[in-house]
Amino acid sequence: MAALRTLLAAVLGIGIGILLLAYPETVIRVQTAGRIPSDRSGEYGTEAPVSDRWRRVAQLVGGASLGLGLYFGAIAVM
Repeated sequence: MAALRTLLAAVLGIGIGILLLAYPETVIRVQTAGRIPSDRSGEYGTEAPVSDRWRRVAQLVGGASLGLGLYFGAIAVM
């Protein structure tokens, strides 16, 4: 049973890692949906671009998640 949980943790970690590395801006926009914008000017339907700092943070978390997922996968297979 422990190997199954480890394998599921590996699949989840790899999936989240790939998602964060491939689409960091989308993940950030989904996480901040519904919050009051800091800048209320502009046209309807336009959004401020995601800052490079937050994009890098999301990619860093994605890389760590992918690395841990691969580690857990290696542990589950052994």
